[in-house]
Amino acid sequence: MMLKRTIAAAAVLAVTATFAAAQENATLTLRSGERISGQLVDMGGVGFTVRVDGNERRIPTAEVALIDFANSTMTQADWDRLSSGQHVIWLRSGETITGQLYDIGGTTPLRITVKTNGKERDLTSTEVSRIAMTRPTNIATATTGAGGGQAITVSARQQWTATGINVRQGQTLTINAEGEIRISPDVNDRATPHGIVTQRLDPRAPMPRTFAGALIGRIGNGDPFPIGASGTFQAPGTGQLYLGINDSNVSDNDGSFQVTVRTSGAPVRRR
Repeated sequence: MMLKRTIAAAAVLAVTATFAAAQENATLTLRSGERISGQLVDMGGVGFTVRVDGNERRIPTAEVALIDFANSTMTQADWDRLSSGQHVIWLRSGETITGQLYDIGGTTPLRITVKTNGKERDLTSTEVSRIAMTRPTNIATATTGAGGGQAITVSARQQWTATGINVRQGQTLTINAEGEIRISPDVNDRATPHGIVTQRLDPRAPMPRTFAGALIGRIGNGDPFPIGASGTFQAPGTGQLYLGINDSNVSDNDGSFQVTVRTSGAPVRRR
């Protein structure tokens, strides 16, 4: 009896050790913009397997935009490096590889196989910082706008659009916006970047005291602030700039604003 208990205990320990070894902490950003943090187990025919709070979740490969092993930050310039059918792999050493993510497997550290220049290259998850596969739908495609600023399309059907522009508190932002959207199926619910033409408020919008439909912004997870059609102001915080629509229900909206963002100057020191 004692021998059976010893064997059973050893078996449990072996299974537990295997369970713990075959995983690597990572954050997956999906094409929808959803972020999933957990233990990346592998990449197989069904896609990626991620263990979240002890439960395994399988995510189709086509739904994954970014795999981040180092809690890093993607800038607009980083996203713009993606070209059709090509993935970008950033190593912790600073090297960047362009190619195709081919396979992920093994134990800790995970083995990551990349196809580049017609050859396979094996890496480990301790070497890789992040792997960008495609651009999420909530990441704006930036181009050069008037005055050298970044030109961003802000969809009316999306609460917040990530610009990929990182700013520091006190840095000067110059923002100009144009265009017209509708914030409901009603043809009279037209809005410019200043807000809805009827000048009504939406008490459930991110900024209930600013006209519904107006262009607004926030830095990182900070408080939203009004932007309107144009303005020059100092960034209220440090982080990525997000542009949004001041509306409590964006699902029935239509149209977009064209926004140009220009940053300049060093951050102002606050006393």
